Amino acid sequence: MTWSAKQYSVFEDERTRPVRDLVNAIPRDHAAVAVDLGCGPGNSTEVLAERYPSAAITGLDSSVDMIEAARVRLPRMQFDVADIADWQASRPMDVILANASLQWLPDHHTLYPRLVGLLSEGGCLAVQTPDNLMEPPHRLVRDIAAKGRWASKIEGVRHPERHAAA
Repeated sequence: MTWSAKQYSVFEDERTRPVRDLVNAIPRDHAAVAVDLGCGPGNSTEVLAERYPSAAITGLDSSVDMIEAARVRLPRMQFDVADIADWQASRPMDVILANASLQWLPDHHTLYPRLVGLLSEGGCLAVQTPDNLMEPPHRLVRDIAAKGRWASKIEGVRHPERHAAA
């Protein structure tokens, strides 16, 4: 998948609201070292830096375009092109932020424990994952795929269902 920092930034305010809430909910008052996994064009990294101004913060993203935009936005911060699935911290992290990024990765049953294992004592893994699979664009894509010439290729694929509260 190719990401466009320019297109992402068109809706920056809407995309940044959830990360502001998430970062404000982190119970840790001080952080010396933190990482923003899936930092995009740097908007979430900027929120993290505002909360922890003295922390050494690194932003990671698999998109070169996003990292270039982040480096322009926050030239004094460290940004690296990296795949979250392969990332290993060079030292224990006080805060690992993953705002709307981990949903793109498989094997959450091993990913989350691995990330927790990279935290310092008292460290915090702050994750926000969108629950939008039942929103109109996702439903429309599934409906089109189920009716098109490729429908036989997706037979048996389990589609998300919204469960009504009992």
